[in-house]
Amino acid sequence: MIGILNLRFEGQLHHLERIAEILEFAVAFEYRGRGIGKEMLAQSYQIAKDNVCSQIELACNQLRKDAHRFYTRECMNNFHFKFYKRLLDDGSQENILGR
Repeated sequence: MIGILNLRFEGQLHHLERIAEILEFAVAFEYRGRGIGKEMLAQSYQIAKDNVCSQIELACNQLRKDAHRFYTRECMNNFHFKFYKRLLDDGSQENILGR
């Protein structure tokens, strides 16, 4: 597998429009830097438009600095914070990739 992009569509009341959300997006390490992620993202934009979405969104861990640079280069804006609360009683509050 070279890459994966999981895209969801939903009507959101606070937008009063249909929104696309990228839930998972990854390109295998050995294939990065070849324009594959850029093409996958461009395809997701078109699929979202074809599904009458006015906007595409994603959440990205604060530790993923390389991903932030990629999304900024691809003209995505960072206007939101994402908050979460662990519901398992494991005492974990550390920001760990993969969680």
